[in-house]
Amino acid sequence: KSTSAALLSQNAGFVYYEADCYSTCKNPYIPPDSPNPSMAQVNQRPLRGEGLSERKEICRRANEAVMKIVNGEDYDEEHIKQMYTGMAEDILRERKRIGGDWAIAAFIANRDMREHIRSILGPDLIFVVLTMDMDEIKTRVTTRHHGDESVFKMFEPVIKLCEPVGEDEKNAVTVRVTSEMSRKDVLEKILEMVK
Repeated sequence: KSTSAALLSQNAGFVYYEADCYSTCKNPYIPPDSPNPSMAQVNQRPLRGEGLSERKEICRRANEAVMKIVNGEDYDEEHIKQMYTGMAEDILRERKRIGGDWAIAAFIANRDMREHIRSILGPDLIFVVLTMDMDEIKTRVTTRHHGDESVFKMFEPVIKLCEPVGEDEKNAVTVRVTSEMSRKDVLEKILEMVK
């Protein structure tokens, strides 16, 4: 997701906003020419100023909910929804300030959450849902983390909760990514799907 958003920025002029940085309270504008946009977020500067304490608390509760999912425990989806509400409101403010078309790299697990985010960002929002076989996800995540399979194992329960795009879901498209596709292939498929 991050690599595709960075390529949309580099090649099609989109503003690249890294949603993972919202939940870690860091600058969400990853340089689009970063060699590894997914990992570049660790080097982003922390945010400061008005509203930061509230954001940290909202994100802490959301991250706790995600860890409960990882551990197979019951969780409060409302905590995750509150984080996405804050993120969507931040994107709305920033888009009014900066303008342009945006590529937001985010993990949104289900249709209800996509609809919730759309209710804030507006009906023209297009979700591009990238899908892969679980073995290919494992290979990519493990490679990104220098052979450490524990990262994939930790997030496998979260990945399994993902819902596909519904047949009647408006402004949401699926791009099936395979190991045979280059980054450019994925970019071209995304651009073709969002025309």
